[in-house]
Amino acid sequence: MITVLLGTCLKSNAQDKKQELSISVAGPFSFLKYPSAGDVVPGNGISAGLRYSYYLNEGISIGIGAEYQTYRSDVKFAYLAGQYTTVDAENESFQFRYKATQLREKQNLGYVNVPITIQYENPGPTKLYVAAGFKVGFAVSGNYETKMDNLTTSGYYPQYNVELFGPAFAGFASTNDVKVSKQDVDTKTSYSATFETGLKQKVGDKSSIYIGLYLDYGLNDIIDKNNNKNLIEYNPELPVQLHYNSSLNTQYTHDIRLVSYGLKLRYAIR
Repeated sequence: MITVLLGTCLKSNAQDKKQELSISVAGPFSFLKYPSAGDVVPGNGISAGLRYSYYLNEGISIGIGAEYQTYRSDVKFAYLAGQYTTVDAENESFQFRYKATQLREKQNLGYVNVPITIQYENPGPTKLYVAAGFKVGFAVSGNYETKMDNLTTSGYYPQYNVELFGPAFAGFASTNDVKVSKQDVDTKTSYSATFETGLKQKVGDKSSIYIGLYLDYGLNDIIDKNNNKNLIEYNPELPVQLHYNSSLNTQYTHDIRLVSYGLKLRYAIR
């Protein structure tokens, strides 16, 4: 719908100087920000988008657009351990225990953001501009990859007062160099505040180039924490195949927000 709107506005642009259509690229800092029991390393991402602006007068305009933005972060845990009660293949209750060393998780998200902004610019061929507003982001992709130097799993049966560290087909083993292939992660709609400022240089009669700095800061947690998951999930079917959840869905992280800032370049036609 936004693309159709922008296309319609472009057709009428020659007759109405109150309208402006622009394309943009931005980056490079774009990541998931959250407190964690591990060390979070912010990653890089890029965005590309379209924006339609309507000028209320020569200095003030309101805009709406659509942008595709990527976000990346890594989180590292030197040591993690957990335990919970479940059942084995014979439906007998036991306590599943796990210990992981040097765990690293790479997280990648893709969002389509819809910004709504108001912009002020001063007169002249070279203008200082300031824009502010908010964005609504819709998740279109999300995945994570996990590596561990060592994972030790065991089963404690309190009724027998015994802890089993084998056999491996029952899900109890010590494994080195564990690599988990890319898996999907679900995230919620993001709401962000956005700010941008810089210079707008007129080039020709109808076009301009924007060069500015921007900041998008998430206002809400994008992970549903109502049902916290265990980092390692036990599956009782033999041979046991363990499932590795993202740390984003566990008690080890909370308040996950999307943050992006850096340089933004725009080419505009008015």
